[in-house]
Amino acid sequence: MNFCLWEPRTQPDILGKDGSFGNIEWDYPTFIENIYEPLRQKYPEYITRRSIGRDTSGEYEMWAYEFTPEKYIKTVYIQSGVHVIETDAYFGLARLLTMIANREDERLSFIRDNVRLLVIPVVSGWGISKRGSYEEIMDEDRWRFPHNAARVNANRDFYDRKAQETVNVINYISKFADDICFAFDCHSTTDVVLGAYLLPMSNGIPEEIANNHKAINMALYEKHPTDVYKAFMGEEKDYPVPNLTNTFKGGITEMFGIYGITPEHNDYIYDTKLGTSLTMTLAVELLGNHLLQVAESDIYNSELRAK
Repeated sequence: MNFCLWEPRTQPDILGKDGSFGNIEWDYPTFIENIYEPLRQKYPEYITRRSIGRDTSGEYEMWAYEFTPEKYIKTVYIQSGVHVIETDAYFGLARLLTMIANREDERLSFIRDNVRLLVIPVVSGWGISKRGSYEEIMDEDRWRFPHNAARVNANRDFYDRKAQETVNVINYISKFADDICFAFDCHSTTDVVLGAYLLPMSNGIPEEIANNHKAINMALYEKHPTDVYKAFMGEEKDYPVPNLTNTFKGGITEMFGIYGITPEHNDYIYDTKLGTSLTMTLAVELLGNHLLQVAESDIYNSELRAK
């Protein structure tokens, strides 16, 4: 793999202090209004947004943001905020997109100039808004929080579609499916037993593509050594726990022919809590490298399709 690992500078935390990027306790509307809307208003020629429908509860509007260079060579789909306690995933994505839009990093400027990004910043806005305080998010029983008003795991709902959030995501992707060359479903892992850098991939993903993304994770393991065993990196069908079915990534590949990955770093292996500067830096580093791999390589294009 002729890919040079990108190393971001140390990132701000999301603990609601002076100098923080945000506040981990923000509900969904506050998160959108404090991060994505100012960015859109700052770059109206580059960033637009559209409503993709209301959620299951009817309480929250779901938004998609489209980052469109004047002349782009490829289109990438990204979503996050599927699981409500995986805060560093959706804040990490927001921070990376802010860096791209602001041209804060020379290498990321290639994405700014050449790659259209179709982004659903948060899939489960209802769950993020209802989950409670920081202390409750950190609680050992944190998985008790429902992700949506349908009270289903949105990442196991692609074909059942019990949650309106799932329907809205599918309808949005369908508008651009012919153009999208790759898809990201951004998560973070809150269970140490899953390892430090988890990487489920689309079933049938070409070996060259799979190896590209495995190599990034392995380089990050080398950069950030840990005694915790290396996490699963492979096709969903080979996942060691037999519950990785009916997922967004799998469904997007099967329905639209778009390959994708679910990059996940672990908040609790390199630090002891969510939202710190370290965990945000790791989140930005992980997603930024995988996105740069897609952006910089010619093999990721609209002709890359599942058979």
